[in-house]
Amino acid sequence: MTPEFEQGPIRPPSEAHSLLVRVVRNCPWNKCAFCPVYKRRKPSSRPTEDVLADVDAMAAAADEIRRRADDPLVGFRLALRDGAVPDEAGQVALFLGAGGRSAFLQDADPCAVPAAKLAAIVRRVRERFPGLERVTTYARASTLAKKSAEDLRSVAQAGLTRVHVGLESGSDEVLARVKKGTTAAQEIDAGRKALGAGFELCFYVMPGLGGTEGSAEHVRGTAAVIRAVASAAPAERPLFVRLRTTAVAPGVPLWEEREAGRFELPDDVETAREIRGLLEAVGDARFELVSDHSLNLLPELEGSLPADRERLLAVVDELLGLPEGERASFALGRRIGAYWTLADRDDVRRRAAVERATAALGARTAQ
Repeated sequence: MTPEFEQGPIRPPSEAHSLLVRVVRNCPWNKCAFCPVYKRRKPSSRPTEDVLADVDAMAAAADEIRRRADDPLVGFRLALRDGAVPDEAGQVALFLGAGGRSAFLQDADPCAVPAAKLAAIVRRVRERFPGLERVTTYARASTLAKKSAEDLRSVAQAGLTRVHVGLESGSDEVLARVKKGTTAAQEIDAGRKALGAGFELCFYVMPGLGGTEGSAEHVRGTAAVIRAVASAAPAERPLFVRLRTTAVAPGVPLWEEREAGRFELPDDVETAREIRGLLEAVGDARFELVSDHSLNLLPELEGSLPADRERLLAVVDELLGLPEGERASFALGRRIGAYWTLADRDDVRRRAAVERATAALGARTAQ
């Protein structure tokens, strides 16, 4: 059997078919009040030789999968059946099936390791998988802000192409409340440094994170950070802003705040209004907006700002203009996967599926 290798628990939705290389375990900060992923898990930086060995193991698994069949998923199933590859090679098969174009370095903050170590890992990934078009990773804003421009450039030159940064909010008040461990000034510094080093930059913004009371400040601060960083992005590498609607999982500190009545999560209407406010507050900032998470009620909120602002505002206004019952029906349809866009409400079969789900939900509620 080809050697086993480690894989971490999460990756961005846009990296679903990427090769996953675990550089660090868990999260070195691990105090964010909204995040359930790494709680009660100790962080550690994996030895360089272990990570390089994992990359070699993935390459061996890829060779075995290709040898078995032209279709990578078929090749994986055959190789797994024969005990030729470990279970985790399924991700390698997904990577191959998508064309083998991207790799993602895990877990929460691989940029926290020394630049020379990260560069060595990136180079090995690209050596073993020469067809890669991009190599990406998560990075904390506070980490990037502390790195020298020279260190960041050295990693970019080794072949790391994109960093995903959890901005969450640009409000110092909100950031402090959710214990993000960074400030708006650090976020701006980090974003400008990343762009200056040659990276593509993806900011993740969490509508609703300020709660109902802090919504206006959340929008104001977040828009200010986006404007400040977007202005530093070259024409060929615009800033990306990805929406991640806030959800509060049981057991995280923000859940306890909510249960105690100290935090109120905005409802769908309030969240839509907040996003509308953000679209207006960013002014003429140039960036790409992406809504690629299952929690987002409006995945069609994607486009180039400022050119697409009016179209995007119209999408939000269409939702806000629906009668309350129709809006609730659409929200249910989105969450059961029957609807993707607002226009899907006109599809007879999709609407029937939502009506059946509504009836079933009403019956259970009445019991």
